[in-house]
This record gives sequence, C-alpha cells and structure tokens, in this order.
Amino acid sequence: MDSRSSVRAYGGRASGARAYGALVGAMAIWGLSFLATKELLPTVPVLSLLFARFAIAAALLAAIGLVRGGRGRALRVSRRDLAMLAGLSILSPIGYYLFETYGVAWTQAGHVSVLIATIPIAVYLIAFARRMERVTWRRTLGILLAFGGVILLIDSSSGEAGASLTGDLFVLGAVLCAAVQTILLKNAVRRVTPLQLTFYQALLSLVVFGPLASIDGFSWVGRLSPTGWGQLLFLAVFCSGVAFLAMNYALVRLSVTSVAVSVNLVPVITLLAEALLLGVRLAPAKLGGAALILLGVLATQVDGQPPVVPPSGGAG
Repeated sequence: MDSRSSVRAYGGRASGARAYGALVGAMAIWGLSFLATKELLPTVPVLSLLFARFAIAAALLAAIGLVRGGRGRALRVSRRDLAMLAGLSILSPIGYYLFETYGVAWTQAGHVSVLIATIPIAVYLIAFARRMERVTWRRTLGILLAFGGVILLIDSSSGEAGASLTGDLFVLGAVLCAAVQTILLKNAVRRVTPLQLTFYQALLSLVVFGPLASIDGFSWVGRLSPTGWGQLLFLAVFCSGVAFLAMNYALVRLSVTSVAVSVNLVPVITLLAEALLLGVRLAPAKLGGAALILLGVLATQVDGQPPVVPPSGGAG
C-alpha cells in the first residue's frame, strides 16, 4: 500500500471512529434527557418547560444557520415547504413532546425510554398497513417480542411508586406521533435539509407552546435553582441541538442500519442512570420486559432491508 492509500485508509478509520463516537454521544444524551425532565417537572410546568426548551433550541439552530449560510440562506425555505413543515410540526415536536413530557410526569423515566424504543416497531406496522413495507417472519417475531415486553414492563411496575398506566399510555401516544411523522418524512427530507427541518419544527412549535405556557405563568423562573437551569440548558442545547447534529454527522458516514440499531442504547442508558443516580431498583421482571423490547426492535432492524430511522423528535 502506497503512502497516499495509507493516508486515505487512516482517514477513513478516523472518520468512522468519530462517527461512532458522535452516535454513542447522541444516544447517551437522549438517554439522560428523561431524567433531567423528571427532575424539572416538580418546579417547571409541562407547557412552560416545552416552550423554554424549544425557544432556546430555535435560537441555537438559528445561530448555526446564520454561521453556515450567511444571512440565513441555510434556513430559507419556500412557502410550500414551510406549510409542509407546519403540518409535520403538529405531530412532532408538538404532539410528540406533549405526550412524552406528560408521560414522564406520570410514570418512571425508565419506562419512557424503553417504550420510546418501540418507535421503529410502530413505523413498520404503519408502513405495512400502507403497503410500503413487507413483514417477514423475523419482523413478525420482533413485533411480538416487543409487544410482549411492553405488557411485561407495564404489568411488573403496576405497584411501584412513580409508575402508572396513564403515564405509559401517554408515552405510547408519543410513539404513535413519531411513527406517523416518520412515514411522512420520507418525502419531506428530499425537499429540506435536516437543519431546516429541525429549526422550523422548533420555531413553529412555539406558536402552540407559547400561548399555552403563558397560562401557567412564569413564576417558576424565580424558583428554579442553578441545577435546574443547568438541566433546562442541557435539554435545550444538548438534547434538541447537539445530539441531533451529532446523529446527522453519523448518518452521513455510517449505514442507516448502524444508526437505527444504536437507538436501542437509549433505554439501557436511562435504566442504568436511574439505578446508579436515583437508586431505582431494577426488578427482574422489568429487566426482562426491557430486554424483550430491545430484542424485538433489533429483530426488525436486521432483516436485510434498511430500516426507517426515527425522526429527530424520536428520542429525548
């Protein structure tokens, strides 16, 4: 191998290592996001938290667009595409994060992350119903395993403090919103860039979250501790900004399958963080339910065809 070939090979390995590092970092951020949300909700009302999070994220993404495109060219879209983005925003982040955040308020953070991991399963079911995908025996097995895991997870936690069927159902509502949006995004991503998509979803969500947050008032601002402000900035900057950009970086350099399967790291990180940081006991039945869900999702994504990756709102 000549020197130029060696340099190219080394550069390819280094780029791949950076991509995997970015991917794992994004999943770790989203895995911790549910704990940060859980900690903030006793002080910050749900709607105010969503408004503050996406207002900060929109400002961050706008700054990135200005730096990358000069005078905001990187963020400009046609009126037709703006209308399309407004429609998608109803599903996510508006619908998705309303369901998810209320779910976090009503049930355990570990439940939320594990149930969110079923988004690819919901995508396949909707795609099959619309004859966009075929369901093979492996996908069918994966769907059954994941469904069994959801039932076991919910049933095993029925008597635990902080867990509730209502909260779990809210999270499943978020899963449905994300799955439907994923199907619709197949055409949208051909017309807008990931940066444009994320920026306008955050910006347009403020049209709904702003008026609703004003009902709660802003007295929580004075009650929020320095730790709370740090958690809020973590959700806005890292979960809605840095993690998305890191995943986009990985998507350009890795296979879709590698990225999709990595989403399974999110609930594992959340459950471990709950046990290590919050002292939540991981009962065998709960671990079994989580394992069934992860195995089910994995089975649907190693079936020989590229899986559909959840949208940017599909986690954290």
